[in-house]
Amino acid sequence: MRMIDAIASRFFAAKRFNFIAFAIIAGMVLITYSNTFTASFHFDDNPTIVENLSIKHFTWGSVLGSFSGTRPVVNLSLLLNYQVSGLNVIGWHIFNIGFHIVNCIFVFLFFLQTFDLPVLHKQYGNRARQMALFGALLFGLHPIQTESVTYIISRTELLATFFYLATFLLFIKGVRTGKFVFFFGCLFTALLSMESKEWAVTLPAMLFIYDYLFLAEGNLKSIFARWRAYALVSLPWCLVAYVLTTTPLSGAGFGITGERSITPTTYLLTSFNVLWTYFRLLLIPIHQNLDYSYPVSKTLFEYPTILSFLGHICVLSVAVCCYIKKKWRLIPFGVVWFYIALSPTQSFVPILDVIFEHRLYLPSIGFVIVFITGFEALSEWLEKIMTRKTGNSIPKIS
Repeated sequence: MRMIDAIASRFFAAKRFNFIAFAIIAGMVLITYSNTFTASFHFDDNPTIVENLSIKHFTWGSVLGSFSGTRPVVNLSLLLNYQVSGLNVIGWHIFNIGFHIVNCIFVFLFFLQTFDLPVLHKQYGNRARQMALFGALLFGLHPIQTESVTYIISRTELLATFFYLATFLLFIKGVRTGKFVFFFGCLFTALLSMESKEWAVTLPAMLFIYDYLFLAEGNLKSIFARWRAYALVSLPWCLVAYVLTTTPLSGAGFGITGERSITPTTYLLTSFNVLWTYFRLLLIPIHQNLDYSYPVSKTLFEYPTILSFLGHICVLSVAVCCYIKKKWRLIPFGVVWFYIALSPTQSFVPILDVIFEHRLYLPSIGFVIVFITGFEALSEWLEKIMTRKTGNSIPKIS
Protein backbone atom coordinates (compact mmCIF):
# COMPACT_ATOMS: atom_id res chain seq x y z
CA MET A 1 0.00 0.00 0.00
CA ARG A 2 2.84 2.36 0.87
CA MET A 3 4.50 1.55 -2.47
CA ILE A 4 1.31 2.46 -4.32
CA ASP A 5 1.02 5.71 -2.36
CA ALA A 6 4.66 6.53 -3.13
CA ILE A 7 4.19 5.89 -6.85
CA ALA A 8 1.02 7.98 -6.88
CA SER A 9 2.76 10.82 -5.03
CA ARG A 10 5.64 10.84 -7.52
CA PHE A 11 3.20 10.73 -10.43
CA PHE A 12 1.18 13.72 -9.27
CA ALA A 13 4.33 15.64 -8.30
CA ALA A 14 5.99 15.13 -11.70
CA LYS A 15 7.14 18.36 -13.36
CA ARG A 16 5.54 17.34 -16.63
CA PHE A 17 2.35 16.20 -15.01
CA ASN A 18 0.14 18.50 -17.11
CA PHE A 19 1.37 16.95 -20.34
CA ILE A 20 0.89 13.47 -18.88
CA ALA A 21 -2.63 14.46 -17.83
CA PHE A 22 -3.37 15.79 -21.34
CA ALA A 23 -2.25 12.47 -22.82
CA ILE A 24 -4.37 10.47 -20.36
CA ILE A 25 -7.43 12.59 -21.10
CA ALA A 26 -6.98 12.34 -24.87
CA GLY A 27 -6.33 8.60 -24.75
CA MET A 28 -9.32 7.83 -22.54
CA VAL A 29 -11.70 9.95 -24.64
CA LEU A 30 -10.48 8.32 -27.86
CA ILE A 31 -10.94 4.84 -26.39
CA THR A 32 -14.42 5.74 -25.13
CA TYR A 33 -15.61 7.12 -28.48
CA SER A 34 -13.62 4.76 -30.71
CA ASN A 35 -16.78 3.00 -31.89
CA THR A 36 -18.57 6.21 -32.96
CA PHE A 37 -16.43 7.37 -35.90
CA THR A 38 -18.81 5.81 -38.42
CA ALA A 39 -22.08 6.82 -36.74
CA SER A 40 -24.41 8.17 -39.43
CA PHE A 41 -26.06 11.57 -39.78
CA HIS A 42 -29.28 11.92 -37.77
CA PHE A 43 -32.21 14.33 -37.51
CA ASP A 44 -30.95 17.94 -37.89
CA ASP A 45 -27.70 16.68 -39.42
CA ASN A 46 -29.57 16.21 -42.69
CA PRO A 47 -30.87 19.76 -43.30
CA THR A 48 -27.80 21.45 -41.82
CA ILE A 49 -25.15 19.24 -43.48
CA VAL A 50 -26.37 16.68 -46.02
CA GLU A 51 -28.95 18.96 -47.71
CA ASN A 52 -27.20 22.26 -47.01
CA LEU A 53 -26.10 23.63 -50.41
CA SER A 54 -24.38 26.65 -48.85
CA ILE A 55 -21.53 24.52 -47.48
CA LYS A 56 -20.92 22.55 -50.68
CA HIS A 57 -18.72 25.16 -52.37
CA PHE A 58 -15.93 27.15 -50.75
CA THR A 59 -16.18 30.72 -52.08
CA TRP A 60 -16.00 34.18 -50.58
CA GLY A 61 -19.77 34.25 -50.88
CA SER A 62 -20.16 31.06 -48.89
CA VAL A 63 -17.68 32.26 -46.25
CA LEU A 64 -19.49 35.58 -45.85
CA GLY A 65 -22.80 33.73 -45.88
CA SER A 66 -21.64 31.73 -42.87
CA PHE A 67 -21.65 34.92 -40.83
CA SER A 68 -25.29 35.69 -41.58
CA GLY A 69 -28.04 34.53 -39.26
CA THR A 70 -27.51 32.72 -35.98
CA ARG A 71 -24.44 30.72 -34.87
CA PRO A 72 -21.93 31.88 -37.51
CA VAL A 73 -19.05 30.07 -35.81
CA VAL A 74 -20.87 26.77 -36.21
CA ASN A 75 -21.82 27.63 -39.79
CA LEU A 76 -18.19 28.31 -40.65
CA SER A 77 -17.13 25.02 -39.05
CA LEU A 78 -19.64 23.16 -41.22
CA LEU A 79 -18.34 24.86 -44.35
CA LEU A 80 -14.72 24.04 -43.56
CA ASN A 81 -15.49 20.51 -42.39
CA TYR A 82 -17.31 19.75 -45.64
CA GLN A 83 -14.35 20.96 -47.69
CA VAL A 84 -12.10 18.48 -45.88
CA SER A 85 -14.30 15.40 -45.58
CA GLY A 86 -17.38 15.91 -47.74
CA LEU A 87 -20.16 13.62 -46.50
CA ASN A 88 -17.74 11.08 -45.04
CA VAL A 89 -18.96 10.97 -41.43
CA ILE A 90 -15.51 10.04 -40.10
CA GLY A 91 -14.20 13.55 -40.71
CA TRP A 92 -17.16 15.09 -38.92
CA HIS A 93 -16.71 12.85 -35.89
CA ILE A 94 -12.98 13.59 -35.78
CA PHE A 95 -13.87 17.28 -35.47
CA ASN A 96 -16.39 16.68 -32.67
CA ILE A 97 -14.22 14.28 -30.69
CA GLY A 98 -11.20 16.55 -31.13
CA PHE A 99 -13.05 19.51 -29.64
CA HIS A 100 -14.38 17.34 -26.84
CA ILE A 101 -10.81 16.36 -25.95
CA VAL A 102 -9.72 20.01 -25.90
CA ASN A 103 -12.74 20.90 -23.76
CA CYS A 104 -11.76 18.19 -21.28
CA ILE A 105 -8.26 19.66 -21.14
CA PHE A 106 -9.75 23.10 -20.55
CA VAL A 107 -11.86 21.65 -17.72
CA PHE A 108 -8.69 20.18 -16.24
CA LEU A 109 -6.89 23.55 -16.43
CA PHE A 110 -9.95 25.39 -15.06
CA PHE A 111 -10.17 23.06 -12.07
CA LEU A 112 -6.41 23.11 -11.52
CA GLN A 113 -6.28 26.91 -11.44
CA THR A 114 -9.35 27.10 -9.22
CA PHE A 115 -8.13 24.60 -6.61
CA ASP A 116 -4.78 26.39 -6.51
CA LEU A 117 -6.24 29.85 -5.85
CA PRO A 118 -5.24 31.42 -2.49
CA VAL A 119 -8.74 30.98 -1.07
CA LEU A 120 -8.61 27.20 -1.69
CA HIS A 121 -4.88 26.45 -1.76
CA LYS A 122 -4.57 25.63 1.93
CA GLN A 123 -7.21 22.91 1.70
CA TYR A 124 -6.72 21.62 -1.84
CA GLY A 125 -3.31 22.85 -2.99
CA ASN A 126 -1.57 19.51 -2.44
CA ARG A 127 -4.43 17.62 -4.12
CA ALA A 128 -5.22 20.07 -6.89
CA ARG A 129 -3.69 17.98 -9.66
CA GLN A 130 -5.42 14.70 -8.88
CA MET A 131 -8.75 16.44 -8.28
CA ALA A 132 -8.45 18.33 -11.56
CA LEU A 133 -7.59 15.18 -13.50
CA PHE A 134 -10.40 13.22 -11.83
CA GLY A 135 -12.86 16.01 -12.64
CA ALA A 136 -11.75 16.30 -16.27
CA LEU A 137 -12.06 12.54 -16.80
CA LEU A 138 -15.48 12.47 -15.12
CA PHE A 139 -16.62 15.27 -17.40
CA GLY A 140 -15.12 13.73 -20.53
CA LEU A 141 -16.14 10.10 -20.03
CA HIS A 142 -19.57 10.57 -18.49
CA PRO A 143 -22.22 8.84 -20.67
CA ILE A 144 -24.36 11.98 -20.66
CA GLN A 145 -21.88 13.58 -23.09
CA THR A 146 -22.61 10.94 -25.77
CA GLU A 147 -25.21 13.03 -27.56
CA SER A 148 -23.12 16.21 -27.55
CA VAL A 149 -20.11 14.40 -29.02
CA THR A 150 -21.70 11.82 -31.34
CA TYR A 151 -24.70 13.75 -32.67
CA ILE A 152 -22.76 15.79 -35.22
CA ILE A 153 -24.74 19.03 -35.21
CA SER A 154 -24.41 19.14 -31.42
CA ARG A 155 -21.00 20.62 -32.09
CA THR A 156 -22.84 23.80 -31.17
CA GLU A 157 -22.40 22.70 -27.54
CA LEU A 158 -18.76 21.75 -28.08
CA LEU A 159 -17.78 25.02 -29.75
CA ALA A 160 -19.70 27.25 -27.34
CA THR A 161 -18.19 25.42 -24.35
CA PHE A 162 -14.69 25.63 -25.86
CA PHE A 163 -14.82 29.43 -26.05
CA TYR A 164 -16.78 29.67 -22.76
CA LEU A 165 -14.02 27.89 -20.83
CA ALA A 166 -11.35 29.81 -22.74
CA THR A 167 -12.97 33.01 -21.46
CA PHE A 168 -12.76 31.75 -17.89
CA LEU A 169 -9.10 30.79 -18.25
CA LEU A 170 -8.23 34.18 -19.74
CA PHE A 171 -10.22 36.02 -17.07
CA ILE A 172 -8.47 34.17 -14.24
CA LYS A 173 -5.11 34.88 -15.86
CA GLY A 174 -5.99 38.54 -16.25
CA VAL A 175 -6.99 38.91 -12.60
CA ARG A 176 -3.94 37.06 -11.25
CA THR A 177 -1.40 38.84 -13.47
CA GLY A 178 -3.08 42.23 -13.63
CA LYS A 179 -2.51 42.37 -17.40
CA PHE A 180 -5.48 43.89 -19.23
CA VAL A 181 -4.55 42.17 -22.48
CA PHE A 182 -6.11 38.97 -21.16
CA PHE A 183 -9.43 40.78 -20.70
CA PHE A 184 -9.29 41.85 -24.35
CA GLY A 185 -8.89 38.17 -25.15
CA CYS A 186 -12.05 37.57 -23.12
CA LEU A 187 -13.95 39.88 -25.46
CA PHE A 188 -13.17 37.73 -28.47
CA THR A 189 -13.66 34.35 -26.80
CA ALA A 190 -16.96 35.51 -25.28
CA LEU A 191 -18.09 36.73 -28.71
CA LEU A 192 -17.17 33.42 -30.35
CA SER A 193 -18.92 31.48 -27.59
CA MET A 194 -22.14 33.47 -27.92
CA GLU A 195 -21.94 33.22 -31.70
CA SER A 196 -21.70 29.43 -31.35
CA LYS A 197 -24.80 29.08 -29.20
CA GLU A 198 -27.00 31.65 -27.52
CA TRP A 199 -26.90 30.19 -24.00
CA ALA A 200 -23.37 31.58 -23.68
CA VAL A 201 -24.94 34.93 -22.72
CA THR A 202 -24.69 33.56 -19.17
CA LEU A 203 -20.91 34.20 -19.25
CA PRO A 204 -20.87 37.61 -17.49
CA ALA A 205 -23.10 36.36 -14.68
CA MET A 206 -21.02 33.21 -14.20
CA LEU A 207 -17.78 35.17 -14.22
CA PHE A 208 -19.19 37.58 -11.64
CA ILE A 209 -20.13 34.75 -9.28
CA TYR A 210 -16.77 33.03 -9.78
CA ASP A 211 -14.97 36.32 -9.17
CA TYR A 212 -16.98 36.98 -6.02
CA LEU A 213 -16.39 33.54 -4.52
CA PHE A 214 -12.81 32.78 -5.51
CA LEU A 215 -10.89 35.78 -6.86
CA ALA A 216 -12.26 38.77 -4.97
CA GLU A 217 -13.16 36.54 -1.99
CA GLY A 218 -16.38 38.46 -1.35
CA ASN A 219 -14.88 41.93 -1.82
CA LEU A 220 -17.27 43.77 -4.14
CA LYS A 221 -14.87 46.71 -4.50
CA SER A 222 -12.34 44.44 -6.17
CA ILE A 223 -15.00 43.24 -8.59
CA PHE A 224 -16.22 46.75 -9.43
CA ALA A 225 -12.61 47.75 -10.06
CA ARG A 226 -12.70 45.26 -12.93
CA TRP A 227 -15.77 46.83 -14.53
CA ARG A 228 -13.95 47.29 -17.84
CA ALA A 229 -13.37 43.54 -18.07
CA TYR A 230 -17.05 42.85 -17.45
CA ALA A 231 -18.01 45.47 -20.01
CA LEU A 232 -15.88 43.73 -22.62
CA VAL A 233 -17.35 40.30 -21.83
CA SER A 234 -20.89 41.72 -21.94
CA LEU A 235 -20.38 43.61 -25.20
CA PRO A 236 -21.27 40.60 -27.43
CA TRP A 237 -24.75 40.69 -25.88
CA CYS A 238 -25.56 43.53 -28.29
CA LEU A 239 -24.83 41.40 -31.34
CA VAL A 240 -26.71 38.39 -29.95
CA ALA A 241 -29.73 40.53 -29.10
CA TYR A 242 -29.71 42.05 -32.59
CA VAL A 243 -29.54 38.65 -34.30
CA LEU A 244 -32.26 37.14 -32.10
CA THR A 245 -34.62 40.04 -32.74
CA THR A 246 -34.05 40.14 -36.50
CA THR A 247 -33.81 36.45 -37.36
CA PRO A 248 -36.84 34.09 -37.35
CA LEU A 249 -36.30 31.28 -34.83
CA SER A 250 -39.32 29.13 -35.56
CA GLY A 251 -37.14 26.56 -37.26
CA ALA A 252 -35.28 26.04 -34.02
CA GLY A 253 -38.49 25.21 -32.21
CA PHE A 254 -38.92 28.47 -30.31
CA GLY A 255 -42.29 29.94 -29.46
CA ILE A 256 -44.31 26.79 -30.08
CA THR A 257 -47.99 27.09 -29.20
CA GLY A 258 -49.43 24.47 -31.54
CA GLU A 259 -50.19 20.82 -31.01
CA ARG A 260 -48.56 20.54 -27.57
CA SER A 261 -49.62 24.02 -26.41
CA ILE A 262 -46.20 24.89 -25.05
CA THR A 263 -46.35 28.40 -23.65
CA PRO A 264 -43.79 30.23 -21.50
CA THR A 265 -45.69 29.16 -18.38
CA THR A 266 -46.09 25.49 -19.26
CA TYR A 267 -42.49 25.33 -20.45
CA LEU A 268 -41.23 26.74 -17.15
CA LEU A 269 -43.37 24.30 -15.17
CA THR A 270 -42.17 21.39 -17.30
CA SER A 271 -38.58 22.52 -16.83
CA PHE A 272 -38.93 22.09 -13.06
CA ASN A 273 -39.37 18.36 -13.73
CA VAL A 274 -36.81 18.23 -16.55
CA LEU A 275 -34.09 19.59 -14.25
CA TRP A 276 -34.57 16.64 -11.91
CA THR A 277 -34.42 14.27 -14.87
CA TYR A 278 -31.11 15.88 -15.80
CA PHE A 279 -29.83 15.41 -12.26
CA ARG A 280 -30.86 11.75 -12.31
CA LEU A 281 -29.07 11.25 -15.64
CA LEU A 282 -25.91 12.79 -14.20
CA LEU A 283 -26.05 10.63 -11.09
CA ILE A 284 -27.39 7.43 -12.69
CA PRO A 285 -26.95 7.60 -16.50
CA ILE A 286 -29.41 4.92 -17.58
CA HIS A 287 -32.34 4.96 -20.02
CA GLN A 288 -30.72 7.70 -22.10
CA ASN A 289 -32.61 8.84 -25.18
CA LEU A 290 -31.96 11.04 -28.18
CA ASP A 291 -35.64 11.88 -28.65
CA TYR A 292 -37.66 11.97 -25.42
CA SER A 293 -41.44 11.96 -25.21
CA TYR A 294 -41.77 14.12 -22.11
CA PRO A 295 -45.09 15.11 -20.48
CA VAL A 296 -45.88 18.83 -20.44
CA SER A 297 -46.94 20.28 -17.09
CA LYS A 298 -50.05 22.44 -17.05
CA THR A 299 -50.16 23.80 -13.49
CA LEU A 300 -47.71 24.22 -10.63
CA PHE A 301 -49.81 22.19 -8.21
CA GLU A 302 -49.95 18.98 -10.21
CA TYR A 303 -47.77 16.01 -9.37
CA PRO A 304 -44.77 15.89 -9.61
CA THR A 305 -44.32 19.57 -10.59
CA ILE A 306 -45.00 20.97 -7.12
CA LEU A 307 -42.47 18.57 -5.57
CA SER A 308 -39.91 19.46 -8.24
CA PHE A 309 -40.39 23.17 -7.58
CA LEU A 310 -40.03 22.75 -3.80
CA GLY A 311 -36.99 20.56 -4.38
CA HIS A 312 -35.25 23.31 -6.37
CA ILE A 313 -36.05 25.83 -3.65
CA CYS A 314 -34.46 23.51 -1.08
CA VAL A 315 -31.33 22.89 -3.17
CA LEU A 316 -30.74 26.59 -3.81
CA SER A 317 -31.46 27.47 -0.16
CA VAL A 318 -28.97 24.87 1.05
CA ALA A 319 -26.35 26.20 -1.40
CA VAL A 320 -26.81 29.75 -0.11
CA CYS A 321 -26.67 28.58 3.51
CA CYS A 322 -23.50 26.61 2.80
CA TYR A 323 -21.78 29.81 1.79
CA ILE A 324 -23.30 32.20 4.33
CA LYS A 325 -23.01 29.96 7.40
CA LYS A 326 -20.11 27.65 6.53
CA LYS A 327 -18.21 29.75 3.99
CA TRP A 328 -18.07 26.74 1.68
CA ARG A 329 -17.45 27.88 -1.87
CA LEU A 330 -17.09 24.99 -4.30
CA ILE A 331 -20.41 23.27 -3.64
CA PRO A 332 -22.50 26.49 -3.87
CA PHE A 333 -20.64 27.46 -7.03
CA GLY A 334 -21.25 24.05 -8.60
CA VAL A 335 -24.96 24.28 -7.83
CA VAL A 336 -25.23 27.81 -9.21
CA TRP A 337 -23.24 26.83 -12.33
CA PHE A 338 -25.70 24.01 -13.02
CA TYR A 339 -28.78 26.23 -12.74
CA ILE A 340 -27.43 29.30 -14.53
CA ALA A 341 -25.96 27.28 -17.41
CA LEU A 342 -29.35 25.65 -17.98
CA SER A 343 -31.42 28.81 -17.49
CA PRO A 344 -31.47 29.91 -21.17
CA THR A 345 -32.87 26.55 -22.34
CA GLN A 346 -34.83 25.39 -19.30
CA SER A 347 -36.72 28.40 -18.06
CA PHE A 348 -39.59 30.33 -19.67
CA VAL A 349 -38.56 30.52 -23.36
CA PRO A 350 -40.70 27.78 -24.96
CA ILE A 351 -38.90 25.24 -27.13
CA LEU A 352 -40.64 22.37 -28.89
CA ASP A 353 -38.28 19.76 -27.43
CA VAL A 354 -38.59 20.29 -23.70
CA ILE A 355 -35.61 18.05 -22.95
CA PHE A 356 -32.38 17.23 -24.75
CA GLU A 357 -29.35 15.55 -23.21
CA HIS A 358 -26.89 17.72 -25.12
CA ARG A 359 -28.08 20.69 -23.08
CA LEU A 360 -26.22 19.17 -20.13
CA TYR A 361 -22.78 19.47 -21.72
CA LEU A 362 -21.71 22.74 -20.05
CA PRO A 363 -24.00 22.46 -16.97
CA SER A 364 -22.48 19.06 -16.13
CA ILE A 365 -19.32 20.89 -15.07
CA GLY A 366 -21.27 22.19 -12.07
CA PHE A 367 -22.26 18.64 -11.17
CA VAL A 368 -18.62 17.53 -11.50
CA ILE A 369 -17.48 20.30 -9.14
CA VAL A 370 -19.95 19.19 -6.48
CA PHE A 371 -19.16 15.51 -7.00
CA ILE A 372 -15.37 15.74 -6.77
CA THR A 373 -15.61 18.08 -3.76
CA GLY A 374 -17.86 15.64 -1.94
CA PHE A 375 -15.73 12.68 -3.02
CA GLU A 376 -12.57 14.40 -1.76
CA ALA A 377 -14.22 15.15 1.59
CA LEU A 378 -15.39 11.55 1.93
CA SER A 379 -11.93 10.22 1.03
CA GLU A 380 -10.29 12.52 3.55
CA TRP A 381 -12.74 11.45 6.22
CA LEU A 382 -12.14 7.75 5.56
CA GLU A 383 -8.40 8.34 5.54
CA LYS A 384 -8.58 9.97 8.94
CA ILE A 385 -10.60 7.07 10.29
CA MET A 386 -8.08 4.57 8.92
CA THR A 387 -5.09 6.38 10.36
CA ARG A 388 -6.92 7.26 13.59
CA LYS A 389 -5.27 10.65 13.72
CA THR A 390 -8.39 12.71 14.37
CA GLY A 391 -10.89 10.15 15.51
CA ASN A 392 -14.24 10.35 13.73
CA SER A 393 -14.19 14.06 12.96
CA ILE A 394 -15.63 14.97 9.57
CA PRO A 395 -13.48 17.23 7.39
CA LYS A 396 -14.67 20.57 6.19
CA ILE A 397 -16.24 20.75 2.76
CA SER A 398 -15.40 23.83 0.76
